[in-house]
Amino acid sequence: MTRADAQTFMLVGPVGSGKTTLFKALYGRLDKVRKTQSIEFEYDGNIDSPGEFINIPRMYHAFIQTASDIDTIVYVHPSDQLEFRSPPGLLFVYPNKHHVAVISKVDLLDTRLDEIEAMLRKNGFGEPIFRVSFQDENSILALRQFLHIKPATP
Repeated sequence: MTRADAQTFMLVGPVGSGKTTLFKALYGRLDKVRKTQSIEFEYDGNIDSPGEFINIPRMYHAFIQTASDIDTIVYVHPSDQLEFRSPPGLLFVYPNKHHVAVISKVDLLDTRLDEIEAMLRKNGFGEPIFRVSFQDENSILALRQFLHIKPATP
């Protein structure tokens, strides 16, 4: 699966999965990360969403509405949690969109990467599934290239 240029994406995932850190890393920003309290847009239309979109049922409508205008849903899951927190079908409410999974924080000591990847596949994600560490620029670069992001220049 490949993505065409000029397509937009949205990062979603549970609270604490590293969406905002990943979002900043994808754009080459090293500024301080704070918890995302609302939807944050980048200049090219890409979106970082708060974890509550997945964690709190009354926020599901906000996810559905926001995702309606993007091309690719990028689900971010931390490497140390085996529980899939999204309700069945929510992330795939738009079957015509691209769906990509990212396992974040792969440099943690207690990761279970193969089990998590199997869990993501069981919940509907195919290839590719990216494994990223915010300490490893090469892992960020692979996802950046896939999403066609041009990092900010200093």
